[in-house]
Amino acid sequence: SAGDAFARQAGAEPSLVDARRVQDLRKIPPGLVASLRETAAGAAAGYSLVSWTGPTPEEHLARVAAGFNAMNDAPHSPDREDDIWDAQRVRDRADAALREGCLRGYSVVAIAEATGEMAGLTQVFVDPEYPEWGHQGLTAVTRPHRGHRLGLLIKATMLEWLATEEPKLERIATDNAAVNKYMIAVNEALGYELVEPDEQSFQLAVSPGSPPARSS
Repeated sequence: SAGDAFARQAGAEPSLVDARRVQDLRKIPPGLVASLRETAAGAAAGYSLVSWTGPTPEEHLARVAAGFNAMNDAPHSPDREDDIWDAQRVRDRADAALREGCLRGYSVVAIAEATGEMAGLTQVFVDPEYPEWGHQGLTAVTRPHRGHRLGLLIKATMLEWLATEEPKLERIATDNAAVNKYMIAVNEALGYELVEPDEQSFQLAVSPGSPPARSS
């Protein structure tokens, strides 16, 4: 873009490059999501799934904060400080638009049965005025629980749920750091396709203070 050319001429260099992908739910082959979920579930013994709509239930606030904090070891700009979340910040900031009714929110989490710890979290938001579009919020798996296909499991479970809860939903948009190969592989397995920078795409505005979606 012209802005990119100007920045380079001024001596700037790319730090963290984000890539936008869009999943067209109408193009997903029948049975694909269920098959991926079953495959992921086979690697996720010892974990159970919990889901809710709207603001985070009180009993899960600390767990969700731990999921947000897991984003601190995702690819990010080297000059960015860690973004620290606790239960109160989740309640006051991340859930604000949900409490006000500006968005409909869906959350699916994986819980480690042995410890009760939150192992994985994924969230999708839908603007009631644009029910054809969803925005992928945070998807994160905490470090001690990686390697069990939890990212694929919770995202596939989310898609099956949304098919029932949001019948008008047609597309979901997400942003990832271009170097985040693991999450990109999960997204592409689920049918996300790269959107070129000069293409027009819908971007849903999430609430201020929400975690970045680049690793979703």
